Amino acid sequence: MSAEDLRKVRTSMVLALFMASAGALALLASARFADEAGRDHRTARAARDDAQRLLASARAEETEIAQKIDRFRQLARRGAIGAEQRLAWVELIGKVRAERRLAALDYEFSPQRPLDASLAPAEAGAFDVMSSALHVRLPLLHEGDPLALLHDLDHNAPALTRVRECSIVRRASTRADAPALTLQADCLIDWITFRPRAGASS
Repeated sequence: MSAEDLRKVRTSMVLALFMASAGALALLASARFADEAGRDHRTARAARDDAQRLLASARAEETEIAQKIDRFRQLARRGAIGAEQRLAWVELIGKVRAERRLAALDYEFSPQRPLDASLAPAEAGAFDVMSSALHVRLPLLHEGDPLALLHDLDHNAPALTRVRECSIVRRASTRADAPALTLQADCLIDWITFRPRAGASS
């Protein structure tokens, strides 16, 4: 082999090595670029997911606040916020008794007291929750009388009403023209009001 041939072979080998090195560098660069692109994509997707979670949380909080405001307004309209309106309660019971013809309805309110925190409604917020227990005794002239009474009180009382207990008992009749034993509904109902807590902003 002549010197010219050797020179050509060396040149070819150098070119081959150069091209191989260039190819290897190109592959490494491509792999690195793909890795960086994948990392950037994952970062962007994670940022998007975080933004969507924050947006969903903000919307849920906004909905919850709107519901609380609406509930507060309902309670305010009913007169359940502030001092208890016992005279209005008595007038309501008298109205229901007359409309439902519950002539023998007997009732008694207990003194107002703070309601146990574990029983307080979720809408309490920055309010002290107060309760006055109403003890109702109603002879059963009709089986639907107790339900009608509870329905009217729940929908019209200037307070939240919650039935604590209600039972049907037998009582001795004091009327000569009535059976010796009669059925009587005996119910205990909490009348709940909300009093602004001292030092708290509503």
